[in-house]
Amino acid sequence: MISEKPVVQELVALMQAHGVMRAVLCPGSRNSPIVATLADLPGMECRSVTDERSAGFVAMGWAQQTQAPVAVVVTSGSAVLNLHPAVAEAFYRKTPLLIISADRPACWVGQNDGQTVPQPGVFNSLVRFSAQVPEDDIWHANRLINEGMLELRHHGGGPVHLNIPLSEPLFNMVEKPLPPVRVIERTEASRMNADEEEALLEEAAALPRRLILLGQQHEPSAILAKLPAEKQFALVGEHIANAPFADCSRPDTLIGATPDASWSPDLLITCGGDIISKRMKRLLRTHPPKAHWHIAADGEVVDTFCALTRVLEGDPDEFWDLLDAFAEEGDAAYRTRWQAAPATLPEHEFSGMKFVGDLMNNLPANSVLHLGNSSAVRYAQLFPLPAGVHKVLCNRGVNGIEGSVSTAAGYALSDPERLHFLIIGDLSLFYDLNGLLTAQQCDNLRILLLNNNEGGIFKTLPGMPDCPHIRAPHGESIMAWGGCNLRCAQVINAADWTSALKLLLSPAPGAAIVELYTETELDAAILKKFYSTF
Repeated sequence: MISEKPVVQELVALMQAHGVMRAVLCPGSRNSPIVATLADLPGMECRSVTDERSAGFVAMGWAQQTQAPVAVVVTSGSAVLNLHPAVAEAFYRKTPLLIISADRPACWVGQNDGQTVPQPGVFNSLVRFSAQVPEDDIWHANRLINEGMLELRHHGGGPVHLNIPLSEPLFNMVEKPLPPVRVIERTEASRMNADEEEALLEEAAALPRRLILLGQQHEPSAILAKLPAEKQFALVGEHIANAPFADCSRPDTLIGATPDASWSPDLLITCGGDIISKRMKRLLRTHPPKAHWHIAADGEVVDTFCALTRVLEGDPDEFWDLLDAFAEEGDAAYRTRWQAAPATLPEHEFSGMKFVGDLMNNLPANSVLHLGNSSAVRYAQLFPLPAGVHKVLCNRGVNGIEGSVSTAAGYALSDPERLHFLIIGDLSLFYDLNGLLTAQQCDNLRILLLNNNEGGIFKTLPGMPDCPHIRAPHGESIMAWGGCNLRCAQVINAADWTSALKLLLSPAPGAAIVELYTETELDAAILKKFYSTF
């Protein structure tokens, strides 16, 4: 018999999959769904201990003797607090102790309901991983439980805390096997042996449609750049991935608004940070790959597409080296599909997107392109990047609009031998107006300001209320500040653009800014027409 609660089933199935098959069980009602399910699981060794203070140390001794993780399961309230001494000892002795605390729903904490204390994060810095596992979001619960299981033995190991709020009813049990669950594994390059390497190669060989998707990264991979054509991997990397050798750098101009499963790979390998394309995310979340490997130097679990199956921990080039050993047989037509010519935007003589495209088409060799967030970075993704551009940068760690001017100025000031171009929206620039004080010192910085008098991107989001307080219209111009002592020009109509572009591209010393007045509605109409064609 197992609990009818899906989160309990997920927990116990993942404990079994990760080899956590020993548990010390403490009495209680809130933890009874977990206790009863574990006690009835074939192969699970259980011991009953009433005093939680003692239970923690019993579990620690058991884990030390077996050299394997042991769980200790407690009910809500003061029960979990009594584990603190054992958890502290386990942390400093690197003992893989899995603390599972049942909890009441958070809404009852502090409401004079029995056995309620704030349990999430109660062990603070004395555990390697701590998570509040949601009862009603199984994908999120799966990811967090997998993360916890992986940390038990990661980098020497140590205690992990999973806090699981459970709502009533608690005691309904069902007669059925545990459900299949997604198991995330971790392979460390520094500890990978020949058998593990062979297992990776065999897994890849059985998955013919292969896609390497590169997120934001600072430096391109020399190994990936030499990936031979006969190795049948489709390689996608947006401009901020700095991978000029990619088969496709503009996925939004290739795949449709509702991409079908034929675009999805069998094996997805990701590396790097942020992915801009909403279509790419929709494709991989709607039609998940059979296997998803994520390469991360720190071994962090990053499940962007809700399909992660393996974390490859180490220097990415250590794993790219394996590509030469992958079977050459694959779906050649799948890679060819990603190499197809992308769609092109419809022509219009005056629009923000047109002028962004004009500037990008004329970027000089060895220059650096900086992009503001929101519209600027998305417009730039619609156009090809000329060969020879040194790097593309954007604050995509959090995707905030603040600091884009300051970041570009700080980079340009320390890299004086190259021209630096910043494409940015009005709210982003005015938010970081003080960054122009540093920009004044950058003889090599050129700024294209897309001024549509508001946060125009909010007008393009389906269902967004038409509320000016959301868009923040302002009626401001950089010219009101005299261009902040930068060489400056305004573009009010198409005729102004030729001289403005010349100013931006001029190698003459002195920071420059071009303010381009745009209309959100026009850009939105162009995009709508563009996306309706495929």
